Amino acid sequence: MRRALAVAAALSLAVGAVAQAEPVVLRMATAAPPGTAWAREAKAFERDIEELTHGQVRMKWYLGGIAGDELQMLDRIKREQLDGVASGGMLCQRLAPTMRALRIVGLFQSRDESAYVNGRLKSTLDAEFLRSGFVNLGELGIGPDVVFSREPITTMAQLKNTKLWIWDLDDMFRQTLTAMGLAVVPRSLESAHHDYEAGQFDGFLAVPTGALAFQWSTQAHYYADLRPSFLRGCIIITSRAYDQLSIAGQRAVKQSGARAIAQLEELGRAQDEQLLSQLFVTQGLKRVPVSESFRAEFFAASQAAREQLTGKLVPEALLQRVLGLLADYRAIHRSVESER
Repeated sequence: MRRALAVAAALSLAVGAVAQAEPVVLRMATAAPPGTAWAREAKAFERDIEELTHGQVRMKWYLGGIAGDELQMLDRIKREQLDGVASGGMLCQRLAPTMRALRIVGLFQSRDESAYVNGRLKSTLDAEFLRSGFVNLGELGIGPDVVFSREPITTMAQLKNTKLWIWDLDDMFRQTLTAMGLAVVPRSLESAHHDYEAGQFDGFLAVPTGALAFQWSTQAHYYADLRPSFLRGCIIITSRAYDQLSIAGQRAVKQSGARAIAQLEELGRAQDEQLLSQLFVTQGLKRVPVSESFRAEFFAASQAAREQLTGKLVPEALLQRVLGLLADYRAIHRSVESER
């Protein structure tokens, strides 16, 4: 009997050791279509995690919106069907409301301005994500919004008379552009291609890499590099999934996440430059110059809309904080430029 009990105990320990050795699989989702640079970086993230943890932590990516739009992804997370998301910004803004300030139309003039303010807000963002039940692996710049259209748009009047697609989850964008008098048509990422062909709108307000990934740039004939806003995304996993990892596993996830964020940021900057300077033209699009008067009229209208919506888009205190950070960055930038 003692021997039988000893054997049973040994078998139990062996089974427990095998169970402990089973890898943890992090189920991640994103709207990024397969075959795109974004998808390739997601797969690189997946390989990096597995290598750093010697196979003890793995990732499985659901690409191309197969898990639904970003709000549906959140619902799947709540049902414990997913563990994390690489978000194009819409889910980020809902889980960490301070991030909404980074989507204000007409505020930022460059990726660097947006990144600087984001960096100064990071501790606040991390805390907001944590309160929402998520660990924030990082934020990244996805790119500037560009006007893609059937006909050339050279004036504010033409812009107002053109029906433009925007992402249906992008509430910040929709509210401000509507207040400016623009005729925006919110639609999902998945339906945009078909709805454009059906004549439901005349162009897209989209980031260059998004227009390429979803093939909207093959549908439009013209593009104007107006840059009304800069879209930022994030990569997050649930605290539930993160907390089940070993200390080494958590460290590996954060290290791999930081590496993926840096790669995506660098890739985005390079692709923006290539697409806007040459590749879109190579595809057959015609670049429409944005005159100083057009740009000035647009940004004056965006400021008026922002003042009209004060307290509705973001809290007034947050807006003032962002404006102060932006002023700091521009002062530093001017000082550096004057010393060259």
